[in-house]
Amino acid sequence: MDRELLYRFFAGRASAAEEERLLDWLDASPRHNDELLAERRVYDAMLLHAAPARRAATRRTLVRRALGYAALLAVVVGLGGGYAVRHRIRPEMRGNTIVVPAGQRVDVTLPDGTQVCLNALSELRYPAAFGSRQRRVELVGEAFFDVAHEASRPFVVETYACDVEVLGTKFDVEARPEADEFVAALVEGSVRVTDRSAPDRRVELTPAQRVTRRDGRFVVDAIPEHEEFRWREGLIVFRDVTFEELLAGFEKYFGVRIEVLRPAVADNRFTGKIRIAEGVDHALSVLQHSADFTFERNETKETIYIR
Repeated sequence: MDRELLYRFFAGRASAAEEERLLDWLDASPRHNDELLAERRVYDAMLLHAAPARRAATRRTLVRRALGYAALLAVVVGLGGGYAVRHRIRPEMRGNTIVVPAGQRVDVTLPDGTQVCLNALSELRYPAAFGSRQRRVELVGEAFFDVAHEASRPFVVETYACDVEVLGTKFDVEARPEADEFVAALVEGSVRVTDRSAPDRRVELTPAQRVTRRDGRFVVDAIPEHEEFRWREGLIVFRDVTFEELLAGFEKYFGVRIEVLRPAVADNRFTGKIRIAEGVDHALSVLQHSADFTFERNETKETIYIR
């Protein structure tokens, strides 16, 4: 690929036709992505050696106008590996998609300054630049949002079940369509939750409240005292849960299927915390101190059998 085109793209000066050409080139071979990353490192090095005033102006331009892989690379450089990023630039959607695999979490800053922490097995879609009337993102999975306040542009989290609208606040949203699970919990500020299947069904939360969508209706209650969204620190925190409930959490965080082949492994309930980064095998080994069971994986390592 022509180096001058790549540098125009990094600086946000590439035309729509050039962006399409670049995307087609990236799709043609995985090696092209490596080439793009290498050229980006060279480009960044050139910026570092630029005159201070020019470098500051150039960086302001990059922040304002970065699109596509320029935005993607900022995420990659800032957060490192351990997750996948899917990206598309098309006339109907110029933006980014971040996909977080099992056992990982990702922090990302959106174009408006909103801070988002994405949990394992979650996906967030957001534009390279928000519109003038609304800031809208799409979420599958779980994320904690610290929204930058802009009264004239509400922030909306769109999920398969509900939309969560805010002006500036801190809240957690979990929406997993495969389990028909939707929960929104408010830490600070205020939010309005609207059922996408019945727009006249909505609820407004106050701090320390959460809403769960069950069987087509909203259930509002207090956020449990122990729930501090510690997954943002890489911890699974549980209190007074059954063995089956705990295993369901492991499936969510570690991306595995767990089958219990015994009718009653443990009748007691569990309280504690486990570090996600140490993996599901370690988590199960910790549980063996309190419950009598063994576990093994199938040949593909995707299913764990509890005996």
